[in-house]
Amino acid sequence: MKRLAILGSLLLFTPLGAADVPHAVNTVAHYLVRIDTIGGHERIGRELANEGTSTGILLGEEGYILTGAFNFLHDPASILLTFPDGSRKTATKIATDRLRMLSLLKVHNFEGAVLPMLPYRNKESIRIGERCIAVGNVFPNAKSAGPNVALGIISGKDRIWGKAIQTDAAIGPNNYGGLLVDRHGNAFGIPVPLSMMSQDVAAGAEMYDAGVGLAIPWQDAMEIVTKLKKGQDLMPGSFGFGFKENQTFIGEPVIAMVQPNSPADEAGLRPGDQIMKIDNVPMPKALLVMINIRQRYAGDVLMMSVLRDGAERTVTLTADSAGLR
Repeated sequence: MKRLAILGSLLLFTPLGAADVPHAVNTVAHYLVRIDTIGGHERIGRELANEGTSTGILLGEEGYILTGAFNFLHDPASILLTFPDGSRKTATKIATDRLRMLSLLKVHNFEGAVLPMLPYRNKESIRIGERCIAVGNVFPNAKSAGPNVALGIISGKDRIWGKAIQTDAAIGPNNYGGLLVDRHGNAFGIPVPLSMMSQDVAAGAEMYDAGVGLAIPWQDAMEIVTKLKKGQDLMPGSFGFGFKENQTFIGEPVIAMVQPNSPADEAGLRPGDQIMKIDNVPMPKALLVMINIRQRYAGDVLMMSVLRDGAERTVTLTADSAGLR
């Protein structure tokens, strides 16, 4: 058994073959669209202007493009798309997910070829140490230059409160909104800028500078697309309670603060209540609670069981978007 475990580890770190990278890139290249945004707000302090170039993923015959929200937290004046064959179209932003930093665009007068479903990997099958390739499309003449590529490994899962895959591949504006794929061209996820602490335009820049790349798993992204097609932005949810700072990562989930007029306050939660379950799932640690609630959107509803004075009671909370007020 020990020999098998060692062999499995060696297989994870087997170098990419000479043909692996070109094959993986060619598998997904015809899904990748160059996006040029023009107009928007200017740089103010750490705020980054949303004018520039990024990558998007063509989802099918309806002409939807999924991309990172880096250039779309504020509406640009115009959006110009360049497809792998060199053809150009304009697009409109349909909606943005402010929690997972994804935006959905719709191509004007789209008449492209019908693409097969993008091959992808289930989240459960992704292994830490596995080789990966980040692919974008930002070169001025994509038809002749081809995609831009960065290599690395999967260095973490369930990062940023459970939302993201982590990689040491060089991920930044050159491949935000593109694809993170395995050696066969199967999609792991979509590279985006993310931060533990903020949803502002510049959030995630410090992760890029530290050599940490993040991507939203493809399965999660497809669920988000269904919501974004309705044309309404998705906002991070807030429930209005918190733990002591030194308790969040190692302590039990005992509530230390309840914000007035918040969902937690309206549900009758108090400091000193110990969270036992969320949606009937046991929550023995504060960290598990934080991972659960930091993946919720404004409007999401959860059931929470808390222990107070030796008695357990269940309350219902509906998240609001107070976190962005």
